[in-house]
Amino acid sequence: MDKTQANRPAGGVIGCVLSVFAALGILIVACVQGVGIVYFAQVPTGYDPLLPVIVLDVVCGALQALLFRQLLPLRYREPRAWSLLLLGLACTFVPLFGGLVVLASCIWAALSPASHPDDEMGDVPAPEFVTYLMSRVSHGGGARLQARLINTKVAASDRLSALVAIQSMPTRTTGTLLRDLLADPVEDVRLIAYGTLDQAENDVMQRIFHTAKTLESAQSDEDRHALNRKLAELYFELIYQNLVQGAVYRHTLEQADRYAGAALEIDDSDAALWMIRGRLALINGHADEAARYMDRAQSLGFPRERLVPWLAEVEYLRGDYARVSELLASLGNAATLPMLKPVARYWST
Repeated sequence: MDKTQANRPAGGVIGCVLSVFAALGILIVACVQGVGIVYFAQVPTGYDPLLPVIVLDVVCGALQALLFRQLLPLRYREPRAWSLLLLGLACTFVPLFGGLVVLASCIWAALSPASHPDDEMGDVPAPEFVTYLMSRVSHGGGARLQARLINTKVAASDRLSALVAIQSMPTRTTGTLLRDLLADPVEDVRLIAYGTLDQAENDVMQRIFHTAKTLESAQSDEDRHALNRKLAELYFELIYQNLVQGAVYRHTLEQADRYAGAALEIDDSDAALWMIRGRLALINGHADEAARYMDRAQSLGFPRERLVPWLAEVEYLRGDYARVSELLASLGNAATLPMLKPVARYWST
């Protein structure tokens, strides 16, 4: 029902007739209530008049409540029990005038809806992100697939399809998700996730094995430098793709740094290797050592815009936040990576 209609008393011929009868009934009951109270209060009796006065007052109050409710605007008639209770109490404790006061108040409120602007508003719960609705989004295919995977309420066949689809995505972006899926309740999901991680790790380890064998038989410094460089990059790839954890992760860090150092002992003009050593030092939390390696990489021609985020991380570990802001602000529009743009915007404002 429309709110403006709800604020008015019941309309139509039937409503008017009922309202007239209700008004007459109220008048009659009020008269009975008033006369009865005066009678028992003034006429001498052989018993205590308080009890019949109370009974008469309660009965008349209840009858008036039923009749007054018929005259109320529709919106004030609900909830039924509470409206009748309040009207009954008003008519009982304020004989003759209690119901009139309530009725006058309700009519005044019904005729002045603009004085209650809050009636047009209501509280709604905060919206929640529903992962299964991601399938309806036309962009961000990788995000949709990963959302389907982590939602165990999605059908197992759909989750398996999504898992097969993300196998073509870089392990760098899916490695953490795949490791979480190793504890998935669906066995096929666990097996495919394990197989994907194992295959990616085995591919890199096979290349490490063959390169290490070739290094053992290398004769020239040029070959040893190239092979040590390749081994440093391969071990770093295991870290970059999130393929190792725990003690194996620490061992991989040590091996990557060892082979990078061995390559630089032969030829220390390789800027990319100095950069790798700088990032490894950052992972280990050695800010000063990382800064030294990255300065060396920059002096050898490593692109500054690619170094700036890592130099900013060095300064962050040192606690020099003003320098972090200065470095990231110097990027300008060069922060092309989507993940880097919010960071640069935060520190440069």
